[in-house]
Amino acid sequence: MQNSSDASVYVAASIANLLVCFLDQRRLALPVLRERLTKLAQGSRFPITTWWALLEEIEQACPDEPALGLQIGRCAQPHHIGVLGYLAMYSETLGQALFRFSRFQPLLHNLAPSLISQQNDTLVIGWGKGERESTLLSDDVVSAGLCGFARQLTGRSDVRLTAVYSPHPPPADPSPYTIFYGCPVVFNSSVSALHMPLEVMGLAINSQDPHLTGLLEQQAEAMLQALPEPDSLLKELHRQIVAVLQDGPPEAPIVAARMGLSERSLYRALQERGLRYKQVLNTLRFELAKDYLRDLQLSLPEISLLLGYAEQSVFSRAFREWAGESPMRWRKTQLLGNSP
Repeated sequence: MQNSSDASVYVAASIANLLVCFLDQRRLALPVLRERLTKLAQGSRFPITTWWALLEEIEQACPDEPALGLQIGRCAQPHHIGVLGYLAMYSETLGQALFRFSRFQPLLHNLAPSLISQQNDTLVIGWGKGERESTLLSDDVVSAGLCGFARQLTGRSDVRLTAVYSPHPPPADPSPYTIFYGCPVVFNSSVSALHMPLEVMGLAINSQDPHLTGLLEQQAEAMLQALPEPDSLLKELHRQIVAVLQDGPPEAPIVAARMGLSERSLYRALQERGLRYKQVLNTLRFELAKDYLRDLQLSLPEISLLLGYAEQSVFSRAFREWAGESPMRWRKTQLLGNSP
C-alpha cells in the first residue's frame, strides 16, 4: 500500500457508530465526543489518525477497562461496517463471507490489505504491512469484531480461533485475550493474523438484518422489473447473477454452473427467448443500479462493488451508456423529482 498523507489512509464513517454503541452500552455520557461521532458518521470516511485519536479518548474515559479494544469490538454489528457487513451476511457460508471481507476490505479501511490463506488444516486471516503502524487498540477492535462476526453470522457461539498473532507488546494482563478468543495469543509477533480451523469455512450463514432485507427486496423488485415476462428460467438466471455479483464479475460459465446448466445450454435457452446473456446482465445491472442510487446510504464505490465492478469508473461508464447520464446526475435528478 502506498499512502503519503493522513487523509489518504481512511476508515469508513459508519465505524463511528460502533463507538456510539459502546458508549451507550457503558452508559458513558461524553456529550462532546458523541456530537463529534455523530458528525463523523454522516460522512463517507475520515482519516485513520482520527479513528486512533477517538479510541484513545475513550481509553482515557475508561482507565480501568481491561483489553478495551476487545470490549469495543465485541459491540460490532454488521451495519457498523456498512455494505461490507451486508455483503458478508448475504453469503452462503462463513468461508465465502470471509473472502468477501478480504476482497472488499477497502470499504472499511485501507491501512493494510487483508490476506487469506490456507496452512494445512488452518485458515489464516492476516494483514500486510502498511506505511503506518496501527495501534493495539485499533487492531484489537478489528480482530475482536471479525471474531464476533464469525459467531454472529453462523449463530454459533462455539466458533473459536486456534491462535492469534499480534505485533504489539503484551499488556500487563493478557488473560482477557485468551478468555475472549479461547486460544493462545502471541504478542511481539512478526505478523498480525487470526488462525481458524479450516472446517469453519463450510459453516452456513444464519443471520438477518433489517437493512439487508431492504437491499434484498430492492434486488428482487429490480429482477421483476427486468423480466420481459414471467419465466422460471429467467427468474433463476437473475437470482444466480445477483448471487455471483457479490463475488466479482458474473461470467456466464459460473452462472450457468450454479443453475445446473452448461454454458452452451444457457446460451441456447436464452436464444430461444430472443435474448443474449450480456443483454440480460446489463438490464439487471441497470435496474439494480437505479434502486441502489435511490438509497442515499450507498456511495458510488459501494454500488460499483455491489454490481460486481472492480472500479467505479467502469460502472460510471456503463451507467452513462444505459441512462445517457452519469450516476451522480441521475441520482440528483431523482432527488429533485421527489422533492416537494
